[in-house]
Amino acid sequence: MMKVNKDYSGNILIVQVAGELDHHSAAELKAEIQAELKKGVVRNIILNFAGLSFMDSSGLGVLLGRYKELSQWQGRMLAFGLQPTVEKLFRLTGLNRLIPVHPNLDSCLRALGV
Repeated sequence: MMKVNKDYSGNILIVQVAGELDHHSAAELKAEIQAELKKGVVRNIILNFAGLSFMDSSGLGVLLGRYKELSQWQGRMLAFGLQPTVEKLFRLTGLNRLIPVHPNLDSCLRALGV
């Protein structure tokens, strides 16, 4: 079971994901983020994974796809609050080189110049 909450700080979409991001829930997260991107307001995305206990390759695929989409508009994607298993997955796949991992929301906002 996965829960998604969305919030904005200016043109930054903050997506809080809790539970498990797997092949059952990946499409839901993709749809949630896509709906926000279609509004044409989002410039950058911050992922709050403090409540995310598990992520598999389906979740990685969703993140990578949204990262590529943002990159077309020179947007950035950052993450914070990674649990040890999710952080290990980020490191093993090299995703942390595309989506920088920060210690907290303030650090993410500072990295985006807010």
